[in-house]
Amino acid sequence: MSIKREGYKICLLGNTGVGKSCIAHWLKHDEFDEKLDNTIGAAYLEKELSVNGETVKMCIWDTAGAERFRALTPLYYRGADGIVLVYDITDETSFQSLRTEWIPTIRMRTDTNMALVVVGNKLDLEETGRVVPSDEARGYADLLNAIFLETSAKTGENVERIIAQLATKIRETKQASNEDVIHNPTRPKNSDNQETSGQNRRRSHSKCTC
Repeated sequence: MSIKREGYKICLLGNTGVGKSCIAHWLKHDEFDEKLDNTIGAAYLEKELSVNGETVKMCIWDTAGAERFRALTPLYYRGADGIVLVYDITDETSFQSLRTEWIPTIRMRTDTNMALVVVGNKLDLEETGRVVPSDEARGYADLLNAIFLETSAKTGENVERIIAQLATKIRETKQASNEDVIHNPTRPKNSDNQETSGQNRRRSHSKCTC
């Protein structure tokens, strides 16, 4: 008898050049590749990990950050279980874009209870180029009720923690949601049917069974 693994759909978002593809490459290959080309549209990968003793498949979409691809980005994060918002600690503009562009757009198009991670990348440049203070970024993440991490896709520091902590938070969110349904059984029956139908349509955009 085969065991069906739970799958979570994850999207990496952020300005071009912040290191999203390098993070995705490290998650898949456990190494840094400085010759990676800029992502066109989006790239897809899967990674399995253990959460509380159970195997979970993370279906990860690495989206392009370039302005010309922004109109396509919502197609990839629609129906996602979690979003990783990446900025470059040496680039103030990339951090401010989370506030002014990425988060407002996400809030308009997704579930407000979606699990979020704010990631300050390029920690290997800490000594020579940091312009975004950790405390400021952490404070913003707290306002979003998001996980906060600083990483280096070059050395691999904290990269694995991104999806490990995100997977745990997604599971906790889903469990809390299920408990809410159990304790509030007066929800209209047709709302469940509509939600399921919407989820099925959204899932069809991903190669993952999430």
